[in-house]
Amino acid sequence: MRRPLALIAALLAVALVSGCGFHGVYSLPLPGAAATGGHTYTVKVQLADVLDLVPYSAVKVNGATVGHVKSIAVEGRHASVACQLLDTARLPANAVARVEQTSVLGEKFVELEPPATGAVGRLRDGDVVTLDRTDTDASVEEVLGALSMLLNGGGVGQLQTITHELGTALDGRTGASRDLLDDLDGFVSGLDAQKHAIIHALEGIDNLTSTVRRQEGTLVKAIDRIPNAVHILADDRQRLTGMLTALRHFGDVAAHVVTASHADFVHNLRKLRPTLDRLSHVGTVIPKILGVLITYPTADTVEQEYFGDYGNLSLTLDVSAKSLLQTFGPKAGRALLKLRRRGVSPTSRPAASLNDLLMGPLP
Repeated sequence: MRRPLALIAALLAVALVSGCGFHGVYSLPLPGAAATGGHTYTVKVQLADVLDLVPYSAVKVNGATVGHVKSIAVEGRHASVACQLLDTARLPANAVARVEQTSVLGEKFVELEPPATGAVGRLRDGDVVTLDRTDTDASVEEVLGALSMLLNGGGVGQLQTITHELGTALDGRTGASRDLLDDLDGFVSGLDAQKHAIIHALEGIDNLTSTVRRQEGTLVKAIDRIPNAVHILADDRQRLTGMLTALRHFGDVAAHVVTASHADFVHNLRKLRPTLDRLSHVGTVIPKILGVLITYPTADTVEQEYFGDYGNLSLTLDVSAKSLLQTFGPKAGRALLKLRRRGVSPTSRPAASLNDLLMGPLP
C-alpha cells in the first residue's frame, strides 16, 4: 500500500513542478538573495552582452546590494535582464547600468547608478534601462585573449629590430635630433594655437562638401557638357587667337592715344579750372535762378492773383539812368547821352499807361 502511495505522490510532484514552469535550479528560491519579499519593484535592463551573469546575481547601487537578478531573457539581438530592487533604492529615470565583477575571478553583478549629468525623474516599477545606457566591463578572458594576440601576432617580436634601427639612426646625430624635437614642439604648439581656425576651416570644407553633394546633379550635367564646349573652343581656336591679337593691337593703340593726348588733356583741364571756380562761387545762386526759370513766365504764387476769368497784374519798370547803368553798363550810358543830345530829357513825366511806356519815348 505504501509503494503505490509513494508513486502517486511522486507523479503529483512532477505534475505540479511541470505546471509551475520549472526551468532548472534557478526557478527555485535561493536563500540570502536581496529584495525577495515585499516592498520591491522590478525594472528591465537591456544588455548587449551579459557574459556569465546568472539569475540571483546581486544588483548594487554605489557598492551596496539593493536587489537581485530575477530573470534573463533574449529579446532580438540583446539580452533583457529583470532586476528586482528594494523600494528604498531611489534612482533617476535615466539611470545607467553595467555588468561588473567583484574581483578578477569573482562573480558578476549589475551596477546601477545615476548618469554623470542631467539626472531627471525617478526609476519606477516596469521601467526599462535601454541599450544606449548600458555597458559591460571587459572580462578576464577578453583581456587575456587580446594580450595573447598582441604577443603572438602583434609587433612585440619586432621591438628589438625597431630599437636597434632607432639607435643606429640617432648615433652621432644627437644635436640634430634635439633640434628636430624642438622644431616639432614649436610646430605642435602652433597647431594647438590655431586649432580654432583649423576647426573652422574643416567646418567650411564640410559645408562645401554638403553644397557640392546637394548640387551633384547640376555638376554631373556640367561635366557631361564640358567635352562639347571644349570641341567648340577647339573649332574656334583661330578666331579666338585673332580676337586676342586684335585686342592686343587695340591696347597698343589705346596706350598710344592716351600717351599722345596726355598734354592736351591736362591743358584742357587747366583751362577748365577757372570756369569751375566761377561755378563754385555762384553755386548757391544757381538753384534760385533755376527755380525762377522753371516757373517762367509766371511766378510760384501767381495763382493767388487770378479771380475767375480775370486777374490783377502789377508791373514796375525802373528805367532810370542809374538803374540802366548798373544793369547794362557803359552802353546804356552812351544811349542816354544820345537822347540828351536829341533833346529828350530822362526825367520826363511818368507814363500814364503801359501802352504809353512801351510805345512812347523812353523816360
